[in-house]
Amino acid sequence: MDLEEGGRESSSARSHRLAQAGVLAVLRSGPAVSRAELERALGLSRSAVVKAVDHLLAMGVIGEEPGQSDGGRGRPGRRLVARYPGGTVVGIDFGHDHIAVAIADLDLTVRAEDRTPFPVDDDANAAMGAAAELVADLIDGAGLAAAEQPTICGVGVPGPLDAARRMVSSPTILRNWSGVDLVEELGLRTGLSVVIDNDANLGAIAELHAGAAVSYQNFIYVKASGGVGACVVINGQVLRGHAGAAGEIGHTQLRADGAWCRCGNRGCLETVVSVGQVLEQIGNLYPGVPDLRENLPELAAHPVARKVLAESGRTLGMVLANLCALLDPAALVIGGELVLAGPEFIAGLDESVQRLAQPGRDNQVHVHPAALGIRAELMGSLLIARDAQLATTTG
Repeated sequence: MDLEEGGRESSSARSHRLAQAGVLAVLRSGPAVSRAELERALGLSRSAVVKAVDHLLAMGVIGEEPGQSDGGRGRPGRRLVARYPGGTVVGIDFGHDHIAVAIADLDLTVRAEDRTPFPVDDDANAAMGAAAELVADLIDGAGLAAAEQPTICGVGVPGPLDAARRMVSSPTILRNWSGVDLVEELGLRTGLSVVIDNDANLGAIAELHAGAAVSYQNFIYVKASGGVGACVVINGQVLRGHAGAAGEIGHTQLRADGAWCRCGNRGCLETVVSVGQVLEQIGNLYPGVPDLRENLPELAAHPVARKVLAESGRTLGMVLANLCALLDPAALVIGGELVLAGPEFIAGLDESVQRLAQPGRDNQVHVHPAALGIRAELMGSLLIARDAQLATTTG
């Protein structure tokens, strides 16, 4: 490092170090890019990017791969990608009614994965114990070499999180988890270092990294599943709020005299639009189906079920249109189980958004289903574990 008199880092050395950090962050957050794309993304000069790239190539933390030809006579340009050391990380996705676990290399190639139904809301200790057993079984069955054994686990939780206290911040949503230090308890059960985040935040991070949001820096991710949660991304950064509760749109009141919600209020969005409520409505129309959840895609082929799904989408779209008026996102990315039921849910949602969002030139809100489907939150948990692992190995 170049130092000025007195041992301080010189301005040129600092600029070079920041350029390297910027290049590495871009490459680790998405697909391969060219040097010119790095210049535009980082707002740096060509010489600054070339110097940073050359240094990182020499270190072996980034690499080059051939680009695609544009049909011209010249050779296709080479694109830059992140390179990762050996090792693996673990991801855990707690849904309201499931636990999903995966082991992946640091380039996010999944080695092993499992998902099982579980009443997560009822008992935090039982849910964490079940997750730890799934992790142990996956590690035992993955055939990992000693040097590949994971040390870090990323965890998604379906409720607002107090990051400083490492626990659920609401005494009503996930009330049986309130007061539990999740990092400590999951660390004791798994034997791994633990990083945590809200599940919708992780879904958004995953879709931003390698999903439907790769082209957007300002978007809202929505998880419509056992509950309804959202994550607001502004300028590529997750908006968390004062107490980690930003995006809890499932507890937006729709009907003052509606059904009681898990949060303690009545008529919340979750009591009208969640996979359980939608299945209940469809089940009333198609009695005798043994497992509605397993048969939802097939049921969605029936005309009346399609109407229920479209109306559910329109209801959620009304709430999202209000958010669009407030936050002006470029896109809405919709994940969770309801998206798997067919196109009617997304079409109904899009209809409400386009009808109610404020019109104007070049500001149509684009609506996309999550490219990663119901695995978005799990992939996000692997991403935060990978980033934590890299921070410990590269500083």
